[in-house]
Amino acid sequence: MKSEKIKSELKEIYLELAYLRAKMENVSNQMQELRDAIRELSNKDEELRVRESYEHPWYKYKRQELIASGNYTEPK
Repeated sequence: MKSEKIKSELKEIYLELAYLRAKMENVSNQMQELRDAIRELSNKDEELRVRESYEHPWYKYKRQELIASGNYTEPK
């Protein structure tokens, strides 16, 4: 009786191990596909957009006030 239970549990472990191996293989294939896609994208000569610098509205307002008053000098 005990050996039958052990055999049954071992069979269950083997099945779960096979399932996990299949999952790992699937993830490995997906990772390779992602690597290939990234490699293809990086080979293209696309021009990347440069982000616009952010200016807080308060500083924009103060700069406009200074320009209007004539006390503003352009930063170098």
